[in-house]
Amino acid sequence: MAEQRNGLIDYGSFLAALAIVWFGIEAPGQRIAYVALPFILVLLMAPSKNGMVGRAKRLLVPFLTWSVVFGILHTAMALKGNDPPLGWWSENMILFGTWEHLWILPFCLLVGLIAPWLQHPIASLGAAWMAALLIVVKGTPDTMPFAQWTFGVIPVLVGIAYFAWGWRLAVVTLLGSWIILHFGRPSPDNITILVGTGLALACLTSRLPASNLSKRCARLAVWIYLAHPLVVFVGQSLRITWVELGLFSMVGSVILAQLLDTVVNASRRGKLAF
Repeated sequence: MAEQRNGLIDYGSFLAALAIVWFGIEAPGQRIAYVALPFILVLLMAPSKNGMVGRAKRLLVPFLTWSVVFGILHTAMALKGNDPPLGWWSENMILFGTWEHLWILPFCLLVGLIAPWLQHPIASLGAAWMAALLIVVKGTPDTMPFAQWTFGVIPVLVGIAYFAWGWRLAVVTLLGSWIILHFGRPSPDNITILVGTGLALACLTSRLPASNLSKRCARLAVWIYLAHPLVVFVGQSLRITWVELGLFSMVGSVILAQLLDTVVNASRRGKLAF
């Protein structure tokens, strides 16, 4: 029997998406909001019902679509500033997209490709602990997106451990990795990884009944994460700053997400009717 939908994950994803919006604004509480990133990374390791093809579609399609959207925005900004239309482009954008927040999509796809080789408990533990040791020895790269990948590697490996073997192995994987990082290379990011990943595991192991509201929250969470830079850009263009920009961006992102969700659902219904 297929596992029933967990409403707690739906609501948690919605709150995490809003936290990501706040994290992108230089306002009080930015470090606290950062725990949403490892939270989301763990959830993105959930296996797809359609296998690797389903995972690729779930991650690659929005990555390519929104890379085009933000590429157009970059080009428009360049033309407005009398700069070369494609002067903003760099080759490493192939790895993280045309806006920084898109990096998690190709990253999670690449991790998903090796996930089948990490299903054994020893492999899950070993990969995470070795990754933590490598970070301690080599440090965090300065270049995009490898700095972000370094931050995200422990949450995704903990996610693989959870979906393969359950919460006990995931907790051991997380705590062992965190201890290595904490004593080997102290950093505020270590606490962020521990708290955000731990919150994801707590939500995964607890349950709330799913409802139409929770399902809508889950859909909106995806749209909020993908589209929120557009709202932030508008707010900055209006010269809104600090806390006010954060509030404007969160409210505006929810409204934009609802509009996008309505349009996409209406389009799908139209195709089905046809």
